[in-house]
Amino acid sequence: MSANRPGSGEDTGSVKNGSMERNSSGALLDIRDLHLGFRGYTGYTKVLHGISLSINRGQRVALVGESGSGKSVTARIVLGLLQETRTARITGDVEFQGNDMSSLNASQRRALRGTRMSMIFQDPTSALNPVFTIGYQFTEVLRRVDEKLSKEAAYLRAAELLHTVSIPDPARVLDAYSFQLSGGMNQRIIIAMALANSPSLLIADEPGTALDVTVQAQTLQLMHDMVATHNTAVLFISHNLGVVREFADRVYVIYRGRIVEEGATQSVFESPGHAYTRALMAAVPRVTGGGIPDIDDESADFHDPCFTHDSPIAGTES
Repeated sequence: MSANRPGSGEDTGSVKNGSMERNSSGALLDIRDLHLGFRGYTGYTKVLHGISLSINRGQRVALVGESGSGKSVTARIVLGLLQETRTARITGDVEFQGNDMSSLNASQRRALRGTRMSMIFQDPTSALNPVFTIGYQFTEVLRRVDEKLSKEAAYLRAAELLHTVSIPDPARVLDAYSFQLSGGMNQRIIIAMALANSPSLLIADEPGTALDVTVQAQTLQLMHDMVATHNTAVLFISHNLGVVREFADRVYVIYRGRIVEEGATQSVFESPGHAYTRALMAAVPRVTGGGIPDIDDESADFHDPCFTHDSPIAGTES
């Protein structure tokens, strides 16, 4: 996705956090100076302003921010979905397994999805096709890796995967259509499909949506197991700070299309260095009472350069 940066002269924070010098040789996924904008009838709208992040094999990385901050569009660029949107303008570098994603055509990018990289989408109703049964769609996912897989073998494997996400009657579900199932059930199906082919990179976009606490915990455990068993890397997109703290090894905080803080999870939570990160953590309601905290929606400090933690506990701004 190599391209020249827009010549706007704006500070994207890439110099402050040193991300332009990051060596991608050891990273499974490496994103550098990624910009995104959309052309519309009213002009050009910038969405991402030079974000950079990397994920190593077997690493659990969280991308945290409020709604509309640019988390999900970043994931869709990695998957190669937004590259097929005519109004999108994307510049920067995205490398996966050492390969420049911009060198791949649409067919090659499509071949990666569901095999070497998978995504748990936030909205299961838009990810599942209501025209086909769950079993048919599951078979298609499994055949992305093994084209000669029989229907019987595919259904057996699908049933095993559905059982791991707490679906007690997989045979009935496989014969059903998505509109015949609840939102929570469809979400669990999407999770099972994403895990089906043991991808190298799993992108989880708010995987706990529509799930109760027990099933959400089981889902996190499944992703933990994939990391341990298959050395899978996970990009975990969320605004649930409690879940992020328990799950992730490393955290990137994004605000209005810019990375404002990055570091080891323990460092970020114990010593947040950026004003926006501190505000995000202060906005979490407390069970001890006091109501919803009064946090400013906008502050000049939120636009400060990226704060990078260099040590396990204390961070320093580089």
